[in-house]
Amino acid sequence: MSNITIIPYEGIEKVHFGDSRENTRSNLGNYKEFKKSKFSANTTDDFGFCHVFYTKDNKVDAIEFFPESELKFNNKFLFSLNYSELKSFLKDTNLEEDDTGAKFPNYGLSVYSPDLNKIETIMLYSKSYWEN
Repeated sequence: MSNITIIPYEGIEKVHFGDSRENTRSNLGNYKEFKKSKFSANTTDDFGFCHVFYTKDNKVDAIEFFPESELKFNNKFLFSLNYSELKSFLKDTNLEEDDTGAKFPNYGLSVYSPDLNKIETIMLYSKSYWEN
């Protein structure tokens, strides 16, 4: 899937937080279902360019994107930026950093960048995601 525009705390054009697993699969196409970790409350769907996480009742809770996706926000392709550039671009005053990346609470977005340079994944999450 190319040219994916994010909508903070809502999702993307074809998938919104709270959508059913069935609707998400219909909108995104081929997938593989798997258990992300032994601690996962539910299975995850792998659509190739992203992983979709669901609540216990199969509603979309988060979407994790990989560099091959053309993830866009405010007309900027996010994977074209390095970690420092992304922080400067988003200017989130509530930024929460650790040694592998950051959460940008103003946007419902987190970044995995273990070297704090190259962005490996970008995850969009619902308002209740971190409460689960």
